[in-house]
Amino acid sequence: MKTKFDFATLAGVLTWLMVYGISIFLLQNGQAGQNLWQVHLLFLLYGGLFIALTQEQFDFALRGRFGPPLLALQLVFAFALLWLLPAGQFEFLAILTIIWAAMLPFVMRTAVAMLVVVVVVASWHAMVAWQTGNTVWITALLYGSFHLFAVLVQSASRDAEMAKDELEQKHQQLQATQQLLQAASRQSERTRIARNLHDLVGHHLTALTIQLQVAGHLTEGEAKQQVTKCHQLAKLLLADVREAVSTMRQYADVSLLDAIQPLVALLPEQLKVRLQIPDDIMLNDLQQAQHLLCIVQEAISNCLKHSGATDLQITAAVTDGELQLSMVDNGKLAANWRPGNGIKGMQERLAECGGVLLVDSTQQAMHLRLRLPYMESENA
Repeated sequence: MKTKFDFATLAGVLTWLMVYGISIFLLQNGQAGQNLWQVHLLFLLYGGLFIALTQEQFDFALRGRFGPPLLALQLVFAFALLWLLPAGQFEFLAILTIIWAAMLPFVMRTAVAMLVVVVVVASWHAMVAWQTGNTVWITALLYGSFHLFAVLVQSASRDAEMAKDELEQKHQQLQATQQLLQAASRQSERTRIARNLHDLVGHHLTALTIQLQVAGHLTEGEAKQQVTKCHQLAKLLLADVREAVSTMRQYADVSLLDAIQPLVALLPEQLKVRLQIPDDIMLNDLQQAQHLLCIVQEAISNCLKHSGATDLQITAAVTDGELQLSMVDNGKLAANWRPGNGIKGMQERLAECGGVLLVDSTQQAMHLRLRLPYMESENA
């Protein structure tokens, strides 16, 4: 599983190490040596939680199911350090809550995060004032502004990341739709040519064959032999035209495999998609193809955003005139998972195609099974 350890995380780790190192240095040269092992433990627990929470795909990450409780526990460790260490000599410990505040936008809305930060800063400096017996409102205002700045910067980073992900998904969907439109254009042109061949050329050849057959009855001798040969050639030409029309209609459809491949071409490395789709599954109805593309796109998005999957298998088959599409990943959903708007949208799209969607989350892995009528190619 690929984890994300970007510059923001590295900066947080380095800041934590600096606060940790300076605190230990001051303790070793001060009067509080008896609490040294407790301070070591709390700092290590705080740093370990920070590293775990900032991973991209992990049960203990910020967006994982254990993320919010662990984030609250990390704040408890910071307050415990403030309780153990002399507040007058360790005013810089508030930097730990700034690091903590920078992670809030990834688990809650920006307005709520700012409100939480105000409460935390007020509680922190109220505790400092109680320990020192001094008013610390100026320090509280300064550190409070740093906290709010960290929240706003990370909120902007979160919004930019979400916009980038959405743009990539739209780009993939646009590529797939573009391919569908090109296929639709080819299909329309082939159908037009096939109809013209069938209706015009085929009609004239049929009339010519009948006329030659009549002429064969009215002539005798060498002329009759030539008319018979022309009649046979006309019949062969009519058969060739019908075969050409049938072939053009046969290859006018859209391949399901070709339609889905653009959606998985530019996915992040952390998600591997395996396609088990036969080449001969064609989509004669372009509206049905568009709905299937949107459903597959939504399933991929759910894997990336919610389940933390690293492997997604898409299998398709045609059985008894029914197209069956299965999508199963190796992710883990939350225990209280409930179908959201994405699943409802899939069901609505399938309903328009006369199909059904079966959702199974056994063993906390998402398994989607689609069934819809399969429209055979119309060979004239």
